[in-house]
Amino acid sequence: MTLNTRHKKATTAATVVARIKSKWKGIEMMNQSLTVTPTFAQVIADEANRVIRTLSLSQPADRTSVESALESLKAVADSTAPALAKTLHIRLVAIRNNIKVNQVEV
Repeated sequence: MTLNTRHKKATTAATVVARIKSKWKGIEMMNQSLTVTPTFAQVIADEANRVIRTLSLSQPADRTSVESALESLKAVADSTAPALAKTLHIRLVAIRNNIKVNQVEV
């Protein structure tokens, strides 16, 4: 094998490796763009559901604490997700009146 042939093979191998890396990086970037990032409303609703669930534990959370947490979430939702803020307000009124509440859906 001559030096020229070795050089060509090495260059070809390097090119192939570079193409594979490029395609792999493209696949990784595509996968990252396909992951769904939750909206503010989804994040707030998930947190509200966690708080609401604490009312039905074997040792339930204090209603005042739950109301306080939901009021804070409602304050955030007022500016980012008004429809969710309205739903949280309804849940707060129900909790204050000792009515069992359902989970929040977005």
